[in-house]
Formats: sequence, structure tokens, C-alpha cells
Amino acid sequence: MREPIRWLKEIGWRANSYICGNILVDASQPVTEVAPYKEQIDTIVLTHGHYDHMANLAALADLCEASVCIGEGDLAFLTDDALSLASHFGQHAPGLAAEPLADGDRIGEFTVIHTPGHTRGSICLYREEDGALIAGDTLFPHGSFGRTDLPTGSHADLTASINRLAALRIDSLWCGHDMPVPSGAMRDVLLSQAEVPKYG
Repeated sequence: MREPIRWLKEIGWRANSYICGNILVDASQPVTEVAPYKEQIDTIVLTHGHYDHMANLAALADLCEASVCIGEGDLAFLTDDALSLASHFGQHAPGLAAEPLADGDRIGEFTVIHTPGHTRGSICLYREEDGALIAGDTLFPHGSFGRTDLPTGSHADLTASINRLAALRIDSLWCGHDMPVPSGAMRDVLLSQAEVPKYG
């Protein structure tokens, strides 16, 4: 039986987070929002290393006694204030160790898909059984997608990543910002695929 995906919606500049079974995806939420689920969470997966997705990583990893995973290309973001954009918020990168995730790895019910473009190590989590995609900032609803003008971003890589995702069967889109699309999300993916070349 598939685990439901629970949405913890963005607060201010902090990104959306999601809980699915024992996994917390992105660590932006206050401790009070995650505390009710602390007994079930043992793994925190970061979709990429920008500070708005890991602002409370240290506190949440401690609360849940959870291991931390991130795409292997973004490991350096955890200790670099400039790469992570933490300095833009007057903060510091969390400085935690993490396990690297590579394309094709399995985590819980999901397969890791390396989707560089927004950052070099951005990842999505895909559940083939029901077409659920946790997309981070790779793509958003309504034909939108992540920006590529930040450190390690690449428009060419993002275009290739979205083309790759568009070849999958995606029914639900769980994005890093904006509201999730719980069904019929293939339309949004195809809109992003059509729009992204216009901005290269």
C-alpha cells in the first residue's frame, strides 16, 4: 500500500516540505510543524542545497534523530554560505554531514532522479507506481520551472532535466514552492517542457 504524501506548505520564504512514510523531504519547516511526526521520520532528503529548503535542517535532524541525504552534486552546499545562499538570509549553512544520493538510487518508495539545472545536484523523487513526483525547484505548476542564474545553475541542464521528466508518467506534482498538483499533473510538466526553451 502506498504511503500518502503529506504537504507542509511553505511559510514566508521557506519552501514546501513533504512527509511520506519515514521520509521528510526538505527541511524548511519550523520544529512545531514537524514534531507530531518525529517518531516516524528517520530520513531527511534535501531536493537541493538552497537555504530556503534546509533552514531548519539541524533542528529537525536532531528532533527526529534522522539521517540526512542530498544529491551528490550539492554536498558542498551544506557547508558553504555562498553556494547555499544562506548569506542572503544573514544565516550560515547548516554544516551537517549527509549521505550522497545518485541517479537511480532508491529511498523509501521513490527512485532518485538527478535533475541538474536549478543546481548541479538537484534531485527529484519519483514513485512509478502512481506517478508521484516530488520535484523540488526543478519544475512548478502552470508551466513554470526553477531559475538557473544562481551558483551552479545551468539552463541547458534544466532543459534536459525537464525533457527527461516529461518522458515519465506523472500524475501528481509535489513542488518546492506553490501549491502541489494532486492529480492530472502531466499537463503542468508538458507546459514546463514547452516553456523552458524560450528562456535559454
